[in-house]
Amino acid sequence: MSTNTIPDEGQCMALLRKHKTPDHIVMHSQRVWEVGKLLGGELIARDHAIDMDLLRASCLLHDIGKYPCILDGGGYHDVRGEEILEQEGYPRVARIVVQHVILRVSREDPVREEHLVYYSDKRVVHDEIVSLDSRFDYLEHTYGKSPAALRGLARMKDLTIRVERDIFALLDFRPGDVTELLRRDR
Repeated sequence: MSTNTIPDEGQCMALLRKHKTPDHIVMHSQRVWEVGKLLGGELIARDHAIDMDLLRASCLLHDIGKYPCILDGGGYHDVRGEEILEQEGYPRVARIVVQHVILRVSREDPVREEHLVYYSDKRVVHDEIVSLDSRFDYLEHTYGKSPAALRGLARMKDLTIRVERDIFALLDFRPGDVTELLRRDR
C-alpha cells in the first residue's frame, strides 16, 4: 500500500501492470491523459485551479477496474476501479475514477479534475481522439442493446455536452481544435 496520496506516472503504470490491464486499455488511458493534460494545462494558464498530478493519475488509472470486471464476468468497472485504488492507498484518485462513467457533481460546481477525466474519456475511442458524436455513435453501437441502455446513453451524452460547454467556456479554443493542438504538441 502506498503512503503517497497521488501516484506518479511510473507508479500508475506499475499499478496497471499489477492489475493485468491489457495494452489496448493502457493505450486508451494514455490518450485520455493527453486530452486531460491539454485541457488542464490550458485551464491553469488561465488561473483555474487544477491539480495536474491528480489529473494525470486519474486519467491513467480511470479504467484500472475494467479488466478485472471482464475476468469476473460482470460488475461496474468504475466502481471496481474505485475499490482497487482505495485498497492501494489512493483515495483521492479513487474519488475521481469512480466518476468517469457517472459524474457525481453538482451542476453549479466549478470545473475540476473529475470533469476533465469524465470529458477526456468521452473524447477517446480505443486510442483515437474523436468528437463527442463519434464517441457516442461507438457507445450506442457497442452498448445500446436495449431501449433503457439507449436512454441512459442519451442522458450521458446530454451531460457530456454540458460539461464540454463548461470547460470550453473557460478556454480560447473549441472542442474541434483538440486533435490538431495535440498533433502539434507531439
